[in-house]
Amino acid sequence: MKTATDAAVRGFADAITTSDIHAALEVCHPEIEFLSMLAVDGMPYRGHRGIRRYFEDIASAWEEWRVDVHWTAPAPDGRIIIEMTMVARGKGSGAPLSNFAAHIWTLEDGQLLRNEPYRDREEAERAAGLRSEV
Repeated sequence: MKTATDAAVRGFADAITTSDIHAALEVCHPEIEFLSMLAVDGMPYRGHRGIRRYFEDIASAWEEWRVDVHWTAPAPDGRIIIEMTMVARGKGSGAPLSNFAAHIWTLEDGQLLRNEPYRDREEAERAAGLRSEV
């Protein structure tokens, strides 16, 4: 059974894949802080203006871009984790990219507020409380 939080994180991934800025903004809190694994300056995209800039950055750098969601799960503290692979082809260069990522999302009022990105699945699952420390 999909929850509202599951729908929000999957909706954002789908919106990125389909380049649907309006769908993305529907699931993003007005004060969202989104840190992309591919952010050049390492700074989060803030607010709806930042999400619009994120979509512009994707369009300027990538010919093709999609997010393949592997799964989502609620964390014990109410956050939600999403594990995915980002697949892209560079604009102009045609260089391929396939990169695993996991994000732990904090939501407010059913909308995405803040994320914590991880490149390592086990680290993300430990941070979300889904795995114990070993």
